[in-house]
Amino acid sequence: MQAGGNGSGEYSADSRWMSYAELAEARRITASSASKLVVRRGWRRQKDNHGIMRALVPPEWSEPAPGKSFEPGAHVSQAISALEQAVAAMRERAEAAERTAETERARADRAVQDRDGERSRANALRDRIDTLRADLAEAESALEVARHQIIQAGDEAKALRQSADRWQGLGRVGRLKWAWSGRTVQWDDPE
Repeated sequence: MQAGGNGSGEYSADSRWMSYAELAEARRITASSASKLVVRRGWRRQKDNHGIMRALVPPEWSEPAPGKSFEPGAHVSQAISALEQAVAAMRERAEAAERTAETERARADRAVQDRDGERSRANALRDRIDTLRADLAEAESALEVARHQIIQAGDEAKALRQSADRWQGLGRVGRLKWAWSGRTVQWDDPE
């Protein structure tokens, strides 16, 4: 390859011709970033016999950029490290979700127990209400019987008063006559 072409004349004997892909690999950057670097620095460029664009790169630029790892598996180890961090974060989130689910499960269990307790109390109250209704029905029935007996007792008391009034109205002689007659007739019967 010839050393002619475009760019500045500040080249050392250690400079080397590199394709954009080789520069990108050496610097651990993308091919488009390597192309922009060549243009920005004004390095000489020319196509080789295969039609691939090459740039004359100073020796200090043919090494990885500062802060970039030079080991070939650096990207893989960085990716693995990032994945491990992501897995750790996801594990923490999963554990937090499990703790939350366990808390909610315990709360749901308590709610079911409370519901069952309330249902049991409601059943007991329903049984008590049924018992009280039966007692009330018995009491109402007994009250009706008592009312009927009171009415009968009132009628009997009225009849006894009337009978006593008639007995008193007969006088002594009339009472004696009646008693000697041996009648079993009620006072209400006409003589």
